[in-house]
Amino acid sequence: MDPRLLADVKAGEGCKLVAYKDTLGFWTIGYGHLLFPQSKDWSGYTESQDNADQDLVQDLIHAQANAMLLPEWASLDTPCRQNAVTELVFNMGLSHWKGFIKCRTDIQNQNWQCAHDELLNSLWAKQVGQQRSNRLADYLLNGQYN
Repeated sequence: MDPRLLADVKAGEGCKLVAYKDTLGFWTIGYGHLLFPQSKDWSGYTESQDNADQDLVQDLIHAQANAMLLPEWASLDTPCRQNAVTELVFNMGLSHWKGFIKCRTDIQNQNWQCAHDELLNSLWAKQVGQQRSNRLADYLLNGQYN
Protein backbone atom coordinates (compact mmCIF):
# COMPACT_ATOMS: atom_id res chain seq x y z
CA MET A 1 0.00 0.00 0.00
CA ASP A 2 1.34 3.40 -1.01
CA PRO A 3 2.19 5.23 2.24
CA ARG A 4 1.22 8.59 0.70
CA LEU A 5 -2.24 7.31 -0.24
CA LEU A 6 -2.69 5.93 3.26
CA ALA A 7 -1.60 9.20 4.90
CA ASP A 8 -3.80 11.32 2.60
CA VAL A 9 -6.89 9.22 3.23
CA LYS A 10 -6.28 9.19 6.97
CA ALA A 11 -6.01 12.98 6.96
CA GLY A 12 -9.05 13.39 4.72
CA GLU A 13 -11.30 10.97 6.58
CA GLY A 14 -10.28 11.32 10.20
CA CYS A 15 -10.80 8.34 12.47
CA LYS A 16 -13.73 7.64 14.73
CA LEU A 17 -13.49 4.50 16.84
CA VAL A 18 -17.19 4.61 17.79
CA ALA A 19 -19.80 3.76 15.15
CA TYR A 20 -21.68 6.70 13.66
CA LYS A 21 -24.00 7.46 10.77
CA ASP A 22 -22.27 9.29 7.94
CA THR A 23 -23.79 12.20 6.01
CA LEU A 24 -25.77 9.76 3.86
CA GLY A 25 -27.09 7.87 6.90
CA PHE A 26 -24.82 4.80 6.59
CA TRP A 27 -23.36 3.16 9.68
CA THR A 28 -19.63 3.79 9.59
CA ILE A 29 -16.56 3.41 11.81
CA GLY A 30 -12.84 4.10 11.66
CA TYR A 31 -11.72 5.84 8.49
CA GLY A 32 -15.06 5.75 6.67
CA HIS A 33 -15.43 1.96 6.87
CA LEU A 34 -19.03 0.87 6.27
CA LEU A 35 -20.55 -1.52 8.77
CA PHE A 36 -22.79 -4.41 7.69
CA PRO A 37 -25.57 -5.20 7.93
CA GLN A 38 -26.72 -1.60 7.64
CA SER A 39 -30.10 -2.61 9.08
CA LYS A 40 -28.46 -3.30 12.44
CA ASP A 41 -28.32 -0.58 15.10
CA TRP A 42 -24.58 -0.11 15.60
CA SER A 43 -25.00 2.51 18.35
CA GLY A 44 -22.17 2.27 20.88
CA TYR A 45 -20.13 -0.20 18.81
CA THR A 46 -16.39 0.47 19.07
CA GLU A 47 -13.22 -0.86 17.51
CA SER A 48 -9.50 -0.57 18.25
CA GLN A 49 -7.12 1.71 16.38
CA ASP A 50 -5.34 -1.39 15.00
CA ASN A 51 -8.64 -2.67 13.64
CA ALA A 52 -9.44 0.71 12.06
CA ASP A 53 -6.01 0.78 10.41
CA GLN A 54 -6.47 -2.77 9.07
CA ASP A 55 -9.96 -1.94 7.75
CA LEU A 56 -8.56 1.11 5.96
CA VAL A 57 -5.83 -0.87 4.22
CA GLN A 58 -8.36 -3.48 3.08
CA ASP A 59 -10.82 -0.80 1.91
CA LEU A 60 -8.06 0.95 -0.06
CA ILE A 61 -6.94 -2.31 -1.66
CA HIS A 62 -10.54 -2.88 -2.74
CA ALA A 63 -10.90 0.72 -4.01
CA GLN A 64 -7.66 0.48 -5.97
CA ALA A 65 -8.64 -2.85 -7.52
CA ASN A 66 -11.92 -1.27 -8.68
CA ALA A 67 -10.14 1.86 -9.93
CA MET A 68 -7.68 -0.20 -11.96
CA LEU A 69 -10.58 -1.70 -13.94
CA LEU A 70 -11.85 1.73 -15.05
CA PRO A 71 -11.08 2.92 -18.59
CA GLU A 72 -9.41 6.09 -17.30
CA TRP A 73 -6.83 4.13 -15.27
CA ALA A 74 -4.53 3.66 -18.28
CA SER A 75 -4.29 7.45 -18.69
CA LEU A 76 -3.14 8.05 -15.12
CA ASP A 77 0.52 8.62 -15.87
CA THR A 78 1.84 9.25 -12.35
CA PRO A 79 1.40 7.51 -8.98
CA CYS A 80 -0.06 10.78 -7.68
CA ARG A 81 -2.88 10.72 -10.25
CA GLN A 82 -3.47 7.02 -9.60
CA ASN A 83 -3.75 7.77 -5.87
CA ALA A 84 -6.20 10.59 -6.58
CA VAL A 85 -8.57 8.30 -8.47
CA THR A 86 -8.15 5.52 -5.90
CA GLU A 87 -9.06 7.97 -3.14
CA LEU A 88 -12.03 9.24 -5.12
CA VAL A 89 -13.33 5.69 -5.59
CA PHE A 90 -12.74 5.01 -1.89
CA ASN A 91 -14.46 8.19 -0.75
CA MET A 92 -17.41 8.24 -3.16
CA GLY A 93 -17.84 4.59 -3.89
CA LEU A 94 -17.37 3.14 -7.36
CA SER A 95 -20.93 3.71 -8.57
CA HIS A 96 -20.89 7.40 -7.62
CA TRP A 97 -17.47 7.94 -9.24
CA LYS A 98 -18.77 6.32 -12.43
CA GLY A 99 -21.32 9.16 -12.58
CA PHE A 100 -18.50 11.71 -13.04
CA ILE A 101 -18.55 11.04 -16.78
CA LYS A 102 -17.07 14.37 -17.97
CA CYS A 103 -14.27 14.31 -15.39
CA ARG A 104 -13.48 10.68 -16.22
CA THR A 105 -13.46 11.44 -19.95
CA ASP A 106 -11.15 14.38 -19.32
CA ILE A 107 -8.82 12.03 -17.44
CA GLN A 108 -8.88 9.54 -20.32
CA ASN A 109 -7.95 12.37 -22.69
CA GLN A 110 -5.32 13.62 -20.21
CA ASN A 111 -7.05 16.98 -20.20
CA TRP A 112 -5.91 17.64 -16.66
CA GLN A 113 -7.16 21.22 -16.38
CA CYS A 114 -10.71 20.20 -17.33
CA ALA A 115 -10.61 17.16 -15.01
CA HIS A 116 -9.47 19.45 -12.20
CA ASP A 117 -12.23 21.97 -12.91
CA GLU A 118 -14.96 19.33 -13.26
CA LEU A 119 -14.03 17.80 -9.92
CA LEU A 120 -14.13 21.18 -8.17
CA ASN A 121 -17.45 22.13 -9.78
CA SER A 122 -19.22 19.11 -8.30
CA LEU A 123 -21.53 18.70 -5.35
CA TRP A 124 -19.00 16.20 -4.01
CA ALA A 125 -16.41 19.00 -3.69
CA LYS A 126 -18.81 21.03 -1.58
CA GLN A 127 -19.63 18.01 0.59
CA VAL A 128 -16.04 17.03 1.41
CA GLY A 129 -14.76 20.59 1.73
CA GLN A 130 -12.14 22.68 0.03
CA GLN A 131 -9.09 21.10 1.59
CA ARG A 132 -9.75 17.58 0.31
CA SER A 133 -11.37 18.52 -2.99
CA ASN A 134 -8.63 21.02 -3.86
CA ARG A 135 -5.91 18.52 -2.95
CA LEU A 136 -7.34 15.78 -5.17
CA ALA A 137 -8.11 18.17 -8.03
CA ASP A 138 -4.56 19.52 -7.82
CA TYR A 139 -3.17 15.96 -7.86
CA LEU A 140 -5.02 15.40 -11.14
CA LEU A 141 -3.90 18.73 -12.56
CA ASN A 142 -0.22 18.57 -11.61
CA GLY A 143 0.43 14.84 -11.37
CA GLN A 144 2.59 15.43 -8.34
CA TYR A 145 2.15 15.92 -4.63
CA ASN A 146 1.99 19.46 -3.28
